[in-house]
Amino acid sequence: MKYKTHLLRILKAYKTAFYSSLILAIALMVIGITEGQLAKTITYLTVITSCFLLSEFIFFSGKPKFDQWKVKRPKRELYIVILATSIAGLLLTYWFCIADQENVSQTVRIVTLIIRLLFAFPVFLLVYFFVFGKYRAKELGLWNFKYWFVSLPLIVLIGGITYLTFPEGMQFKDMLKSNGIEAFILLGFFTAAIPEEIVRSFFQSRLAAVIDNKSIAWFVVSLVWALKHIPLFSFNSGNYYDAIISALGIMPIGLLWGYLNERYKSIIPAVLMHGTNLWGLQNIF
Repeated sequence: MKYKTHLLRILKAYKTAFYSSLILAIALMVIGITEGQLAKTITYLTVITSCFLLSEFIFFSGKPKFDQWKVKRPKRELYIVILATSIAGLLLTYWFCIADQENVSQTVRIVTLIIRLLFAFPVFLLVYFFVFGKYRAKELGLWNFKYWFVSLPLIVLIGGITYLTFPEGMQFKDMLKSNGIEAFILLGFFTAAIPEEIVRSFFQSRLAAVIDNKSIAWFVVSLVWALKHIPLFSFNSGNYYDAIISALGIMPIGLLWGYLNERYKSIIPAVLMHGTNLWGLQNIF
């Protein structure tokens, strides 16, 4: 089978997500025009599209064969994931949009930390799937390093284009200078990449099993992931308009990570990309 034919088959299989992504791309370019960031928006979308094509070429060249995600109780497990995701979202909304962080009591801080550990990191989901669901790590895509290398050319592509086109937006230098390599690893991998990709893979695979549509599940979960950043973005920017368009702006790279999880039935390639994602190219607005 030729690569072009292979891509057409993939487009047909995931047409809902790809057409929705096209609408998203058009919307982002319109926003890019109004915000004076059209060149960066086009560059960003071009790079993400190139990453999709490159990752699919690697998949096509290696001809890997995968089983479907192992989902024992689709509806029950989906409800559990939605519950945990909702609690984490409410926590973010409270902490960044409602609470006066400088004046909250020590008790509230402790309770907030416990809830964050349980539902945002996500201890609760891991306990549920391992203890009550009796899954093995590989069945959940948490311990499959066979295709870890897929992330490397994608990281080089995103980093290289950012360095050549928008070097002023690269976050590595400031992060390492102000926080050091330990903080970079902690913030990049243990605070963001690992917990978020665990939740994404659980959510995406269970939703796909329940609605019997991997394409819709992929897009919907990526949208939920992006929108969950609105409280943090509104806290940083001071208004909800900027927060909303910033959330839409990170969605294409979230779609890429979700696609890697789906294609390789492993969170490892996406975690490696997500954990080193301090290039700043996705911060278009």
